[in-house]
Amino acid sequence: RPLSGTEQKRMNFFLSRFESRFRNTTKGTKMIESQNIRQILAIMVTDIVDYTETMNNDEAKAWEYLKKQRTIISPTVSRMNGQTFKEMGDGTFSKFRSAIDAVQCAVKIQEGAKSNDLSIRIAIHLGEVMDDGFDVIGTGVNIASRIQQLAIPGGIVISDDIWRQIRNQPEMEGRSIGEQDIKGYHKSIEVYELTYNPDGSVTQKVKVTETVTIIDEEGKKVKAEKARQEFIKKVAIFPFDYNGEKEDKNWLQYGLPYGTCISLLQDEHIDLQFPNGQELGYTAFSKKLRSIGYEDGTNVPLALRKKIANEIHCDFFIIGNISNDDANKVSTKLYNTENGKLISEIEINDSNIFNIIDKISMFHRKEMGIPKSHIESTTNLSSSELITEFEDAYENNIKGILKRQYENDSEESISFLQKAMQIDPNYCLGACSLWNSAFGGNKKENQALCENTMKTAIRNIYRVPDRLKFRIKIGNYQWQTGESEKAKKIAEMWIAQYPDSLEPYTYLADILHEAHDFQESIKVWEKVLLIDPHYYSAYHEISNLFCHHLGGKYEKALEYAEKYLEKCPTEAKSYHEIADIHFTRGNYTLSKEYYEKAFMIDSDNSNYMIGMAKSDLNLYNYSDAQEQLEEALSLCKGPRDYYNVHEAYVEYYDFRGQIQLLIEHRIKKVNYAEEFVDEIDLQLNRIFQSVHLCRLNQVDNAIKGFEKIVDETIEPWNFLVAGMGGIIIGGIAEQEKLVIDGIEKIKKFQKIKKWEFISIFKKIGQAYIYFLNEKYNETIKDAEEVIYINTRYSYIMSQLILKSYNKQKDFLNAKKVGKEHLIKCDNKPLILLEIAKAHLGLDENDKANEYLTKLLGIWEEADEEYIYYQEAKKLWKELNIKMEPA
Repeated sequence: RPLSGTEQKRMNFFLSRFESRFRNTTKGTKMIESQNIRQILAIMVTDIVDYTETMNNDEAKAWEYLKKQRTIISPTVSRMNGQTFKEMGDGTFSKFRSAIDAVQCAVKIQEGAKSNDLSIRIAIHLGEVMDDGFDVIGTGVNIASRIQQLAIPGGIVISDDIWRQIRNQPEMEGRSIGEQDIKGYHKSIEVYELTYNPDGSVTQKVKVTETVTIIDEEGKKVKAEKARQEFIKKVAIFPFDYNGEKEDKNWLQYGLPYGTCISLLQDEHIDLQFPNGQELGYTAFSKKLRSIGYEDGTNVPLALRKKIANEIHCDFFIIGNISNDDANKVSTKLYNTENGKLISEIEINDSNIFNIIDKISMFHRKEMGIPKSHIESTTNLSSSELITEFEDAYENNIKGILKRQYENDSEESISFLQKAMQIDPNYCLGACSLWNSAFGGNKKENQALCENTMKTAIRNIYRVPDRLKFRIKIGNYQWQTGESEKAKKIAEMWIAQYPDSLEPYTYLADILHEAHDFQESIKVWEKVLLIDPHYYSAYHEISNLFCHHLGGKYEKALEYAEKYLEKCPTEAKSYHEIADIHFTRGNYTLSKEYYEKAFMIDSDNSNYMIGMAKSDLNLYNYSDAQEQLEEALSLCKGPRDYYNVHEAYVEYYDFRGQIQLLIEHRIKKVNYAEEFVDEIDLQLNRIFQSVHLCRLNQVDNAIKGFEKIVDETIEPWNFLVAGMGGIIIGGIAEQEKLVIDGIEKIKKFQKIKKWEFISIFKKIGQAYIYFLNEKYNETIKDAEEVIYINTRYSYIMSQLILKSYNKQKDFLNAKKVGKEHLIKCDNKPLILLEIAKAHLGLDENDKANEYLTKLLGIWEEADEEYIYYQEAKKLWKELNIKMEPA
């Protein structure tokens, strides 16, 4: 019988395929030579979008698609030095010796397809195959076929092997769509989407930003560009390694990556982490390095670098090495954080430091996948324009930062930084560094220095990248002038321009936290989790806010801590967080269990041993607690660790009533603090040595020591020191005049530095004044407000609340509230004392005796001069004489 129309079309199609294949195998100079050997080829696979569905619904239309494809693909492949070696239904397979030829061919094909209303997908992979001149087989073909389905209609996808071959071509553009699992292949492959224009050129001006209108701190509207989230890259940059002996090169270990950060900050698509908490605001990185004993971040093993980069949520990390040559020879490497894979590396040999920084910055922007069209179309100033044109000014700046950051030597730091400013008086970043070093100094000239350098920084702020402008302005308003509302507006501007960047949200959350607006701070952290569900540190921040503020919402705190644990089950921090919450709410058996779990993961961390010791102390296991504190000392890696251990000893001896030993460890604690805190913080630390003398009934000595510290402190810090010290010492010593004077000093300080968070000390002072004037209800109200703001102050406020109930003979409430505070207050002995008094007031002598006996057991080795020990012993004697039978 004669063939039907459809059958005839199919027969013609198969005949044409045979003829096409025959022609291809006999083609002239552009044909790839037949070789029955393995070779590396670029394999291109195409298929028609929705072809099967079209065939089922409209065979004629499907046939038209096949004819169009045949007129486009085979001739184009031939012109671009390739060969189509197989057709399967609507799919074609072609081979090329050149990856660039294959990609350009794919673009030409899509150009022809679009003009012919044909929708096809294309994939290209570079791999080893077996080619016999007629057919090509092998994994390389299979991978190309598998990734082809990832292309969008009219799109081209390429494997990372192809991308590495073409990425440095100025006219070629692409973006990663992530690691993809390939069926039948043993590992995942990163796939890129190629972008191209309808005219056949590969370069596409990819729109990676959009214009937004933001409101500045003065209420004016400003237009700015914000980054699109899918193009943002998060990268950690480690200080570079240098194993040579030339000391003049050491500053480059920090200076080169620091400068690279400044240069990269020009690109709104790069989120950075670098171990610098003051100039750049990256504190998380510094903490991670300290926790593993690599404070300066150099010579860290690669596996640890990968771990840290992962924990601070970076997609990539960069490391570098400075050679021991006379010239500045630097090599840097870019790694993928998730799998630790080396993506690229570059070696630079240049005598000019700023040229090196620029080359590192530009190279890694491209290697991270920032679209080339964006790089070429946006401002990319030289680092010498952003920083300073004077290399010696930059060198002195970096040396000043290092003296402050790693040696805590503010005087030497200021000396280096002043040299930098003398060389370049308009050095914005140098002025910021000088402000940071002078800010906490206890010299009169420091205050003038802070004011002048901040003015210099603001005057020259136009030189630095936008994100540094935001940081500098926030620093000015939050710390120099104390105008938190303006600082908040700057953070909101930053968010409006960089809504998908997490950094401005963290600044805003911190500003709200300092202003005691805890609920709003929590909302900001929750917003962070919506933007980036993988930013697990936000769970930690929210948990901390619920645990230590808002009166201590422990169930909510635990909820978020457990979310962190669920996401990061192998991190010691996950268990530490839960342990802290159980400890704060008084579940000491559970807290010890979780501290032990944290210690099992990170068994050389002194902080987890401290947690176990404090848990045992509150479980009255004194010998265990002491042994654990001794072990914690043996685990210390640096001054911060020793500081924390001696602070734990202070708490231990405070609990046991051994005030002399407490003072000894507080002195040791302050000595270690000298190695990493500024001078004003040291003065505040020293005040509390005087506070403890009050408990030995040495009030005059306490006041003299306190006044000496105030006299040694410059204005305006003397107002802060006098205010805090006067309130606490006056409250414990029950000297109203000292408390009143302390409140006035805080008010004076706040006229100069409008720091809202300092206001809590006025509230503490007012609670003491109410108590001393026998206004006990008002005392309770203010003390409870203080605890609501910050549960850490329950140490001193809980006792004051119970004293107030007992003073007004409300013994039932004293007993009831006392038992509540006993659960969640570190200051258990003093709470036990007040509960015992409440039982005495209710003539519940047996219960009073029980509490006093327990208390004296805790204080069995207490100092005889300890005023509360004397009071407890006196009450016990009186009670037992009274209870003895006649």
